Amino acid sequence: MWLSKRHAGILDHLIRIYARTHRPVSSRDLSTLLPFSDSTLRKELQWLESRGYVAKVNASSGRIPTNLALKFSLRETLRHLDNQSELVPPPVVRGEDFRGLSDDCLLQLSHHTPYVGFILLHSIFELRFRRLRLVKVGSRKVMAVVQSMHGWSISRVFSTRENHSEPALREWQNLMNREFSGKSLQAAFRAIRNRLFRDKAQFLRIYRELYYLLNNEDFMGAELFVKGTQNILGSELVDPRRVKSLLEALEEKARLVRFLNDIQRDSASGPSILFGSETGISDLEDFMLIVSSVVYQRRPIGNMGVIGPKFTAGPDTLSRVNQYSRHFSRILSSRAVEV
Repeated sequence: MWLSKRHAGILDHLIRIYARTHRPVSSRDLSTLLPFSDSTLRKELQWLESRGYVAKVNASSGRIPTNLALKFSLRETLRHLDNQSELVPPPVVRGEDFRGLSDDCLLQLSHHTPYVGFILLHSIFELRFRRLRLVKVGSRKVMAVVQSMHGWSISRVFSTRENHSEPALREWQNLMNREFSGKSLQAAFRAIRNRLFRDKAQFLRIYRELYYLLNNEDFMGAELFVKGTQNILGSELVDPRRVKSLLEALEEKARLVRFLNDIQRDSASGPSILFGSETGISDLEDFMLIVSSVVYQRRPIGNMGVIGPKFTAGPDTLSRVNQYSRHFSRILSSRAVEV
């Protein structure tokens, strides 16, 4: 709903006071900051309450902003985000693989915002690779190291149904690099699957074993990196039990990964603002997410964002999420890193 300049100004000040004091805001609190009388502010607050922007905790208290109010305020911030983001310096990135790149960005994002930072990679199957390495790291355990066309790499350890030998793994990785380098792992996987149905030559066994090796949920699944959980400890805006539940959800990761995998596929859009009540995850009920796309070769491959208490995000948080995700995407598409 459209708000007049007066109503928007009152709402903005009410949100700022509530975020600072963590208590209901009265018309008297607002009158010290705005050129309106108490009676005028009471009428305007009643109007905002009737439209769902503020709510009363009890009959005699002041008002608190609702999710609708916060979303309106943040959307107004997003309208000016391009100009504001220029004021935020890009992150300094020193890592030499995907985990290193992620850690560098998230450490700075969580340091400069009051939130937990995260990066989600939807699937390494979507990436075009220069080189694949398969390393035996234990009984029925293999580490795959995928080097992108631009030099950065991501590694993943996964379980196998058989205890493959090191010579077999080297043979399979050499086949992958010889036949599929420059293509996505998804394209390579399809080609291997098709060859199983028609190829009767000596390499059929290799293709079959390689297919079963890569057709593995641990290998194909999404990966979530999280930093800054200490930022939400002791928050006065959230019940400590809710904080504990969120930390457990971040540790367990599976439910959050499923939710994040379904959003923010539009690389042209700016950050999305989501309330915990909109996610269907009860552990996020008192929290808010600000999420932006991570793009590789003009294709969204994941998300970068922050999770934290409502009413603490300001223009700087939105700007950092927006600019860090763009900067991170540029690094993935252009950086040359030796592995």
